[in-house]
Amino acid sequence: MPDPHFFDRRPDPPTAKVNAITLTVTGTVVWILATAVVGFLNLRGSVPDEWLWICFAGLGMGVVGVAWGYVHEYRARRRSARG
Repeated sequence: MPDPHFFDRRPDPPTAKVNAITLTVTGTVVWILATAVVGFLNLRGSVPDEWLWICFAGLGMGVVGVAWGYVHEYRARRRSARG
């Protein structure tokens, strides 16, 4: 017979403090490197064109993510300045 307290709800963990800008800039830099490598391989005919478009999509999402991070940090600073 299972322990009846096994299914009780535990307290929520503390919220994680994540620097969204650093996270997304790092991911975007990885996509820049991937785009350069895939672009070089595409010029040699080693990889299909679709791979290059996937890298461009990753770059686009990274730019959107960096912009979102700046807006998020700006709003957080504004909220904390208000009190």
